This record gives sequence, structure tokens and C-alpha cells, in this order.
Amino acid sequence: MSDKNEKMELWDIYTKERLKTGKLQKRGEKLSDDEYHLVIHVCIFNNKNQLLIQQRQPFKSGWPNMWDLSVGGSAIAGESSSQAAERELAEELGLKMDLSDVLPKFTTTFRNGFDDFYIVKNDVDLSHIKLQKEEVQAVRWADKEEVLKMQQEGTFIPYWFLDKLFELDSWYNTFRNEDSAIKITYASNENLSSWMSMVEIVKWNFPGLETEEKVIEYKNTVKKNIDRGTAICALFGNMVVGILLFSIKHNMLCCMAVHPEFRRKHIASKMVKVMLDRMDKNRPIVVETFREEDEKGTAPRAFYKKAGFEEGELCFFENEYPEQRFYLRRW
Repeated sequence: MSDKNEKMELWDIYTKERLKTGKLQKRGEKLSDDEYHLVIHVCIFNNKNQLLIQQRQPFKSGWPNMWDLSVGGSAIAGESSSQAAERELAEELGLKMDLSDVLPKFTTTFRNGFDDFYIVKNDVDLSHIKLQKEEVQAVRWADKEEVLKMQQEGTFIPYWFLDKLFELDSWYNTFRNEDSAIKITYASNENLSSWMSMVEIVKWNFPGLETEEKVIEYKNTVKKNIDRGTAICALFGNMVVGILLFSIKHNMLCCMAVHPEFRRKHIASKMVKVMLDRMDKNRPIVVETFREEDEKGTAPRAFYKKAGFEEGELCFFENEYPEQRFYLRRW
């Protein structure tokens, strides 16, 4: 986005839990300590594992004349993260890409914001790129050694993760396909932050997490379950990729989810198996899930049926969202 347009740019303001507050703020105006905005970056790699880098214009207010990642910028009011990434690609490089089904590969935080980083594999023809002259003066492909040398010379913006960026995608894809690398364990307080980060990714699919207050309430519930040993997680290194809360008192599976990038690895089955060792075998185990007509219920209902659960009565989550109970009887 050009400096001229930046003067009129409006941002959505978020809480630290990354929930929209409903407030808007003009770019350049100071945010308070508890206000945050969203930034995105897109890193385009070709099949030679070279990164498409851009050189910022010398008259830019931030990092003038420096080389940078493929594109980057702030999300404007009303945009999702992926929509902002698509817009920046179109504006700065003239590239049209559909990122609607693409998740950020990682997110970093800074004093007043969140920065989503997308990694895209695309052998872009440089002759087809249309530079936004207000922002970009040049682009080219560069390998890891070149980029790190530029960083050492002070001509590339000093991102702290540059030395890892070139291996991140292949490392991630390799690691996530190694079932043996995923550890099922009881959660500790050290896992809480990563647990909640995963919840941010999947919460759209769960009733009761629509507001900041509900998310905070859920976080407190997780803390209580961790303290009493009824919180199970799947770990990929230090990253939580599966979560399960259960109640011994009610013989109930209360909440379960798996990171979208780690599904079809039997993580849910493994977490349930750990839970079953703690449950009363003489009482049915109950779980409440989506009803048959709910499109969100296709996968979880199929999972519970395959695991031996049987359909029970209809019910409502917190007297609002229509659900159905399933029961597992082990006698």
C-alpha cells in the first residue's frame, strides 16, 4: 500500500487473545498497550528453494532501500489474514493467488500486533511481475547463502528467523508426517500458551468460544484441568497439536480437537486411549457433539461411532447450541 493510501488506512483492533474489539484505528495513530493490529508477510519460494525478495523504495519511511521478504503489510479493516496476504501480493507484485485455504506457517508477535507469515511454493515468472512503484523498486530470486550474506552486510531487513526460513517448510512437512515424533502426554502449565494458540486456529468450529470473555473462561478451565490431571495433549516438539479435556467425576469427554495440519495421524484415538485408562469402566463414557444435520458434525460423529460410541439423546450446549450425546459402554 502506498504512503498516500496509508494515511487513510484503517486497522481492526484486536485483543491479546486475537479477538476483534470492534474498534478501528487510523494507521500511524498510537495504539494503547492492550490494543493490537494484524500484519502479514508472504514468502514465495521456487522449486530451487530460492526466495523471491523485494527491494523497498529509498523514500519509504521504514527500512528504506533495504531488501525484504516477498511481500508484507498491515491488514486493513474487514480483512482476514489470508485476504490481506492476497491483496498485498496483488498490490506490490501484481500477482493473483488464492490463499483462502492456506494457513500461516507461523506467527510472531510484536509490541502492538501479530505478524502472520505465509510460505508459498510458486515458480513465479519475474517478467510477469508488475511492481508497485510507490513500494518496490526491484525483485529477484535469492538462495539462503545470498540472503544471509545480505543480512550480514546490512542490506536485508534483520528478521531473527532468516537462517531457519529456508528449511522451515520442508522440516515442517517432514516432521508432521512422522507419527513417532508426536507424543501424547498429560498437559502441564508450560503447554498452556501453545494449547491456546491451537484453540485460536480451531475455535470457529466450537460453540462457546465466540467472545473474548468465553476464551478467557475456557483458558481458566484448561488451567483447572491441568492442575487436576484431566488435560491431555499431543506434542509436536513443544507445539501442542492435539487437545483433550475430560471429567472423571462425570465420566465425560468434555473437549477434543486436533490441529488441521496434523489430522489423519490417529492423534484423537491415541488421546482417547490415554483418557480411557482413567475412566470408570462400570459407567458409560459420555461425550456431547454436533447433531447429524449440523455440517460441523460429519467428522466428529464418524470418529465417535468408529471408536464404539453409540448415539444418545439430543441436548443443548449451555442451553443454546443443539448437540447430541454419545455413549461408550465397555461392559
